[in-house]
Amino acid sequence: MASKGRTRNNRQVRDRVAELAAARDRLDAEEAKRRRREDEAFERYARADADAARVATERDAALADLEAQSRRVRDAATARLGEIEQRQREILAELHAAGRKADDLAAMFGIAAKRVRTLLRQARPPAGSAAPAVTPQAGAAGDAAVPAAPPATGVSTAATPPDQQASV
Repeated sequence: MASKGRTRNNRQVRDRVAELAAARDRLDAEEAKRRRREDEAFERYARADADAARVATERDAALADLEAQSRRVRDAATARLGEIEQRQREILAELHAAGRKADDLAAMFGIAAKRVRTLLRQARPPAGSAAPAVTPQAGAAGDAAVPAAPPATGVSTAATPPDQQASV
């Protein structure tokens, strides 16, 4: 009977080993499935990360283009506004040379008298440069009703010496 008990015992051990191996295999299969799911999740995350980097690069390029366009528009507008202000200075200088006072011009155009004086000062030729003389023939050839205006140079007050910046 001892051999029968041993055989039965061996069979129980074998059955238990088989159960344990099957449990291990199930756990290993579940672990393999979990790893596959993790690997798939890692791949999706890496794709999302690459998409985020691409979007950020596109955003940065678009913003750089917009900033460059903004600079171009600002520079063009500044240049055009400078040209318009030059024309306004020339017109004010022409009217002033025709006998209008700075205060009258300020009232006519609705701008501060101080601004008119600044524009008139900027319209003067720079110190040391001689204004071109109007010849009698040129004056006679033109319309007698339109007085000759001094040339406007567009010199800013920053370039005018302080002693030349007195109000008109």
